[in-house]
Amino acid sequence: MLIRRFPLSQFRCQIVTPSESVLDEQVEYVSFPAWDGEIGVMNGTSPFLMNLGTGAMRIDFGSGSRHYLLDGGFAQMQDDTLTLLADDVVPADHIELKDAERELQEANEAATISGQTTAMERKHVEGAQRRANAKVALANLTASRPGSV
Repeated sequence: MLIRRFPLSQFRCQIVTPSESVLDEQVEYVSFPAWDGEIGVMNGTSPFLMNLGTGAMRIDFGSGSRHYLLDGGFAQMQDDTLTLLADDVVPADHIELKDAERELQEANEAATISGQTTAMERKHVEGAQRRANAKVALANLTASRPGSV
């Protein structure tokens, strides 16, 4: 549990997908999946450019937090602006637990089907499993915290 004794310094966070601008606001903290692990960003973070991974993203504001499913793209931190150019972003409150569980079951079944021997097929199935696992986790988080996004 994090206890804040003073407000965190804010920075600008922009999230853009090919079809829409998802967010352009002042935030206190963002955690998201990079291609090689999780990263957390606060104001004053050194500049970077990296590939995004698939998984849960949390954005903290002074008034609370929002959660999203993030699926690939690029992230850049420059000056006091974090820009996420994402392949897809889904707000956690748009994810239904039953649908996410069904998707996870289908992804796990696909992983056990023989004949998926190429590296490309394995990579596709593993990506589907990561997405489905993140969806289930986000749906459970949203269900356990009414009014939270």
